[in-house]
Amino acid sequence: MNKLKGLRCYLAGPIDHADDDGVGWRNRIKIWMEQKGVHVMDPCDKPTSDSTYQEIDEEKVRMMQLKADGEFDKLTQYMKEIVHVDLRMLDRSDFVVVYIDMNAKPFGTIWELQNSLHQRKPTLVFVEGGKTKISNWIYGVMNHNYIFDSMKDLLVYLHGIDSGDTDADLTRWVFFD
Repeated sequence: MNKLKGLRCYLAGPIDHADDDGVGWRNRIKIWMEQKGVHVMDPCDKPTSDSTYQEIDEEKVRMMQLKADGEFDKLTQYMKEIVHVDLRMLDRSDFVVVYIDMNAKPFGTIWELQNSLHQRKPTLVFVEGGKTKISNWIYGVMNHNYIFDSMKDLLVYLHGIDSGDTDADLTRWVFFD
């Protein structure tokens, strides 16, 4: 049925405390999404030429050095633009995939998760080490059926949504003809 075709998906997850800048899991899931015709909105590869800061690689190192050096005004300048662009991508998305690694200090990720839930978007979470590793708080703010033990489990669910084999929660999903 290709229900996901043409939809936009934002990929939320750790960047500043991720060993690979958060690029690895995003690149893996993007391949699957693009095969389904989903437009991926990736904060590690911002789809705008208006953004001065890209947040990864040498820029991430520079921002971490600004923090270490106490250059908080400069760090704030960087981060305000980054946060603005990332949250705007989340706003424009039709659904959100969230990767949570509790060891990667997921403050920004949790902020994005809350924003997505407040916007009543389909919000799908997969957790490093399985869903038992996530904070109990998350179970109080979202349906546990949309929290997955792995990316593979999440993609099985999305495949079911795409094919029509899995009933979509129409209080969250909206598919236009």
